[in-house]
Amino acid sequence: MNFLFVHEVDWLKKVVFDIHTLAESLSLLGHRVYAIDYENTWHRHGSLGLGTLRTQEFDGISRALHGSSVYLRRPGFIRIPALSRLSAGFTHYLEIKKTIREKNIDAIVLYGVATNGLQTVRLAKRFNIPVVFRSIDIANQLVPYPYLRYPTKVIEKALYSTVDMILTLTPGLSQYVIKLGAQENKVKLLPMPVDTKLFYPFTPPAKLTQRWGIKHDDKVIVYIGTLFDFSGLDLVIRQFPRVIEEVPQAKLLIVGDGPQRHKLESIILDMGLPEKVGITGFQPYETMPQYINLATICLNPFLITGATRDIFPGKIVQYLACAKPVVATPLPGLIAVTPGEEQGLIYATTPEDTTKKIVRLLKAPEHREKLGRNGLDYVKLTHSYESIANQLETRLREAISEK
Repeated sequence: MNFLFVHEVDWLKKVVFDIHTLAESLSLLGHRVYAIDYENTWHRHGSLGLGTLRTQEFDGISRALHGSSVYLRRPGFIRIPALSRLSAGFTHYLEIKKTIREKNIDAIVLYGVATNGLQTVRLAKRFNIPVVFRSIDIANQLVPYPYLRYPTKVIEKALYSTVDMILTLTPGLSQYVIKLGAQENKVKLLPMPVDTKLFYPFTPPAKLTQRWGIKHDDKVIVYIGTLFDFSGLDLVIRQFPRVIEEVPQAKLLIVGDGPQRHKLESIILDMGLPEKVGITGFQPYETMPQYINLATICLNPFLITGATRDIFPGKIVQYLACAKPVVATPLPGLIAVTPGEEQGLIYATTPEDTTKKIVRLLKAPEHREKLGRNGLDYVKLTHSYESIANQLETRLREAISEK
């Protein structure tokens, strides 16, 4: 079958996440998979670098799963602030229509909202093919400009009430889309996938430990992911001297980059922690299991906000697949899927509580090992990408049949 994935972020530069794994897993099942994206991290090159309305095409894209292949089409746009998204809305409409016709698309998996969501639904109706919306976050809360959040929410309402099916990541997101107008019988859960052939327990290479100055007796706390302002890492770093007092071998390694990095680096310097806390910057996706396997404990200290409340961070299943115990903020979306220690997680409600639980785990190797086994068993049973791919394929066939 022929499937089209539509998003509004940069497919090639975006950190590998749900959309890459789902699209590529369908490819491995023998389907032809196409994608349309938007270069949201664009920069102008010189005063005359206004962009082009031509579409770029990339064949054989594989970022998450070895042996997969996705055909990516990137519509052009005008590289001027404000006009960029508006022009992309027009070019995306044309490219989605062209792709549906040329590639005989059977169903569309939609992630985009403001840039190309309504265009996708309109064209799908015209060609009588189903649109399955993949809900992994609260779209309007991710908009950086507050005055654009309400219009984005209006578009969300229009989408949720008209698409043929919605596949949500958590029960909280299911309730959210239903509240905004989705029909309850069209909302289904689809868990976060993880490649357990890439993420699994192993001894990381010596050159990696040497690169980051990690000694054999160090106890390393690892965080991976984009450094958003809601990461909670600033609070963890300010508490980290208390961890060191209790466990002198403790180190914190932050693997990632993002808007919060400068603030975190300033805190590290102000508190005299450069020898104990490091930030690696973005690292290649294929090295993520190596970094996770450096860890004694893994961490997800997200603040509970409108953007994070109902989500399930993808890093969680990657940590668990490497048999690492996790200390995390009790995000309602996360707790609903992984309630606690039986899935390998310990929840902490405050920075002080996080510190206490990190120290307690660092001093309890048997408890860590038990949590790691629990998490690994849970992930293999519930989150392997092969299982999720089969569930997705079934849902897409249902949507096609019903259409």
